[in-house]
Amino acid sequence: MPENELRTLLAEASADRPPGVRVLPVARRPRRMWLPLAAAAAAAATAVVLVLPGTTPSADAQVAAAVDATSSESYRIDTVSGDKTFTGAFDPERRVGVIVRNDGAETRFVGDTVYGKDPGETTWFAGPRPDDELANAPAAVGLVKLMPLDPPAALRKLRAATEVTEQGPATGNGWTGTRFAFTLPDKISGLVDVDDQDRIRRLEVTFASEGHTNVLEFSDFGTPVTVEAPPQNQISAEPRDKHAGEVSKPVDTASPVKSPVKSPVKPPVKP
Repeated sequence: MPENELRTLLAEASADRPPGVRVLPVARRPRRMWLPLAAAAAAAATAVVLVLPGTTPSADAQVAAAVDATSSESYRIDTVSGDKTFTGAFDPERRVGVIVRNDGAETRFVGDTVYGKDPGETTWFAGPRPDDELANAPAAVGLVKLMPLDPPAALRKLRAATEVTEQGPATGNGWTGTRFAFTLPDKISGLVDVDDQDRIRRLEVTFASEGHTNVLEFSDFGTPVTVEAPPQNQISAEPRDKHAGEVSKPVDTASPVKSPVKSPVKPPVKP
């Protein structure tokens, strides 16, 4: 029956309907829409990758997300490498930072340049940041050497961790979260604690063959960090090796991992 005739019939039928009886209007039939087969397939594929509410990301994804979250805020650090300790503060977004070793050695990071001063000295030496030198180094070498020297760069190397597994709850001063374990080549293992705001609070790297451990702790997120380059008249150029055009002593740390590269300048702080 045509739609106009049906509407007329309903109108006449409802003209003398009993009180309280309601005749529902006829719903207009929606137009049929045909989706191309490719579009339907794409829609189905999209639905498959959606994350359902209540699901938990993998351990790898949680650690990677914590690296990003931590790298977007300023923070203070405390590092222990062997018998040496370091304190400092960094603002990864502004690319500034400072590290002071327990013997008084100091390193400042300003943009692409790092400035270092030995204990008791008044003259600074300058050069590129350690992460420039270790950019293409194996993940294990980069992570271990950068932990005391350049914590923001060390966090980026943490993305190369493998076999990441959740270990259980973790707690610290004013925070709670989750502990993850991971491995790296060269018999290196580690633990990373992530708080409930997806920020890394503690990073521990252990060398099974040497029994050596480096520990890096993060705190005071969001604290302003102001670092300035030393006065130009206090900066001294480092002598270069007459044969190689480089400083003969490479960047060194207390870790047993050997760096395959040499530093173009004297290492600012030798852990």
